[in-house]
Amino acid sequence: MKLSDMFPRKYASGADLNGSSPTLIISNIEKEPMSSQPGKAPELKFVIYFKNANKGIVLSHTLAEQIAAIVKSDDTDQWIGKKVTLYSQPMKVAGKDRIAIRAKAPSNGETPPPHALQDEEE
Repeated sequence: MKLSDMFPRKYASGADLNGSSPTLIISNIEKEPMSSQPGKAPELKFVIYFKNANKGIVLSHTLAEQIAAIVKSDDTDQWIGKKVTLYSQPMKVAGKDRIAIRAKAPSNGETPPPHALQDEEE
């Protein structure tokens, strides 16, 4: 059994894209409390959600800048209903290999998210 099946995540990661590049429509952006370490007070972070995807993506500064450039607005209220294509990008963070989610301008219509973005946390 895969660890991702044993311990499902509430938010999507780059690995959830499984190498696909879905084009999705932004549905909303929420501020949600998150704790980076057990026992540490949670801090509010922004999470972006898409139509037909149950898992949100924690909005990094890089991802936010990419989406702002794609939709031609740095006002997140203007992002709702806009299409973006997501893709994964391997990188090192604090010396560890990670897979980040990035965005680019869509080249065609909406495509469904991969199954991993549709799963709800158990």
